[in-house]
Amino acid sequence: MSDKLKVTFTTISVRNNGEWTGKGELYWELIVDDHQVSSRPVSNPLKLADGETVAINQSYPVTKEGGQTLTIEGSVSERDNLDKDDFATFKDAYSLAGNWGLGTHNRTLRDGNLDVTVNYKIERQ
Repeated sequence: MSDKLKVTFTTISVRNNGEWTGKGELYWELIVDDHQVSSRPVSNPLKLADGETVAINQSYPVTKEGGQTLTIEGSVSERDNLDKDDFATFKDAYSLAGNWGLGTHNRTLRDGNLDVTVNYKIERQ
């Protein structure tokens, strides 16, 4: 028997945008089972201040069998013209034994001065 699920990336919350002053230039890639669900390219970053939240609200439906794994991963980075970009990643894996991770998840990502939280939810369809 298969389970029909939906993974929705809801927001990215910025605690520290990676810049000492002003707005950071953030770009990201959010993936479900090797399928890109949301991205913002390095060539077109979004300027965000500390304390801001960006709404993503992009979903991806998946159908899973008992022996399979649901993999959710991503990266958020801050473009820096003078030094290396701050770059933080996450990867979560869920299975039927863990009820596919149903519910809301908040993943904190940090690198250098960058400190953000990627929020997503997993629900049955």
